[in-house]
Amino acid sequence: MKLKIIDDPNKTPTLKEAQEFVGGYVECVSFPNGDALIVNEEGKNNNLEINQDATDIWEGHFGLTDIIVGNAFLIKADSRGDSW
Repeated sequence: MKLKIIDDPNKTPTLKEAQEFVGGYVECVSFPNGDALIVNEEGKNNNLEINQDATDIWEGHFGLTDIIVGNAFLIKADSRGDSW
């Protein structure tokens, strides 16, 4: 599973690009530091593989409360722009 880190506001994906990368509808999780994790909304229902890199980021913010599956984008707070 892939994790793309976006730290340039000019490279923030469009909704269509995000949907294509995660393979379906997107869900956006905002972290306390302002970063956003974009994942497949139905990834667990579709039995996608665990994304360990994204899960590690999740755990750094919220502890051992969940796992992230499938491809994901991490959009850094300074790069979110108005559309996110």
